[in-house]
Amino acid sequence: MKKIFTRKRIVILLVAAAAGIVIFNIANNSKAEDVFAANVAPLEKKTIEQIISVKAPLEGIEKADVVSALNYEIIDIMVKEGDIVKKDQVLAVLDGEELEKQIMAEENQIELTYLQQQEKLKSLQLEYDKAVLELKNTEESYASNKELFENDIITEENFKKIETSLAEARKNLEGYNAVNGKVALSSAEEKQLEIQRQELEQKKEELEKIYIKSPIDGTVTRVNVNIGRYAKDTEDEKAMFVVENLDSLQMKVSVSEFDIGKIKNGQSVQIYSDILGNEFAEGTVARISPTAEQKDSNDMERVIPVLIDVVKKPDSLIAGVIASAKINVDKSENVFAVPAGAILQDENEKYKIFVLTGDNTVKSVAVEIGLETDLETEISGEGLEEGMNVVVNPDYTLTDGMAAILNDVNKEKE
Repeated sequence: MKKIFTRKRIVILLVAAAAGIVIFNIANNSKAEDVFAANVAPLEKKTIEQIISVKAPLEGIEKADVVSALNYEIIDIMVKEGDIVKKDQVLAVLDGEELEKQIMAEENQIELTYLQQQEKLKSLQLEYDKAVLELKNTEESYASNKELFENDIITEENFKKIETSLAEARKNLEGYNAVNGKVALSSAEEKQLEIQRQELEQKKEELEKIYIKSPIDGTVTRVNVNIGRYAKDTEDEKAMFVVENLDSLQMKVSVSEFDIGKIKNGQSVQIYSDILGNEFAEGTVARISPTAEQKDSNDMERVIPVLIDVVKKPDSLIAGVIASAKINVDKSENVFAVPAGAILQDENEKYKIFVLTGDNTVKSVAVEIGLETDLETEISGEGLEEGMNVVVNPDYTLTDGMAAILNDVNKEKE
């Protein structure tokens, strides 16, 4: 009997112990639920800026793709990448030998045509002068024979013959293109010579184009041709040369239609690039396009081209590298600001934050919000004091007076 009783007592003790543990855990969990583990940060006044970041390659403020209208062989390249050139400086020379032969042939043909026309004019002038003399003699004969006919000295038939000869002489003279006694070429003949001369001038202009020249002052940044190849046979069908004015750099960026309303001419820009390391260049918004364009073929979002001028830069910054432009669109100075996640909105759409009081409980403070950035939001309102501990990880379970303990991160800071 004693053994049975002992066993029962052990079972009862074990059940009681288990029940005690359950009750302790329930009580402990209930207590933990009423305590909020808070991350806090001291409230302080600062300057915050709203920034829009965009990326684009840097390029010269003036850029020229140099191509040739002629597709002749390249016989000389007179520059290399990095050379500084002046406007109209020769960059390359094409083979113009065939063109020179054509010009010489045209000049000879024009000279031959001119000489032939002059010979023809001399011959026509002689014929014309003869026709004038013949008409004069015929008119005199007609006048004298008319008098004879009227006096019945010659027959009517003879007079008619003389009358016919006069009409023919007049008609013959009218067939000449003459002004004030000088025979001139026909309109078609004059036009023929004019066309030949125009063709000659065009070929001479083409000959001038065998000298490939820079249209601007700048630096040769690309040479895509080789001697022996033809002018249009370039690397990847690119321009023969690229010349850029690198004295000033610019960025042509695309700003989303959702952000463009914040962009204004004259806004300051900080420009970063891997080539600069920890340095940055300074720029300004120079021009905003009046029209939008599609971002890309797979996206319906519209973007607006914006031009940024680099106004101050380190010497190491060069054209062609990808840069990140941070456009300062708004700024608030000497204001309270907290992380955006520290602000809650109540059922009345009013904003509030929670602060940790001296007795380690939380208290809500009504605030108004101002400038919003990607990381922080400006706040204002009664009851805000510099140095108060703002709960940066609040949730909607928080209520005024709830107990709070600092997370390990805040404890380490203390």
